[in-house]
Amino acid sequence: MKKSMRALLGLVLLDAIVVCGAWWMVDRTRSGAWNSNNPAESINMITTTAGMMVGVISVVLLLAFFRHRSAGN
Repeated sequence: MKKSMRALLGLVLLDAIVVCGAWWMVDRTRSGAWNSNNPAESINMITTTAGMMVGVISVVLLLAFFRHRSAGN
């Protein structure tokens, strides 16, 4: 497998892991399994942080993809 394809595969898998983790945490907060003083604020913080993580992961791995692609890998 080429390095560029590994970067794309990593992008998809890491983004999926972050999104699934955020969805699970939001679900736990909504169902009341996790106690919170303000569930709406907790959900907002979870989704904001997950969105930031997806953005950073995507940018870094897309840069890696294009760098490997331009190097012929």
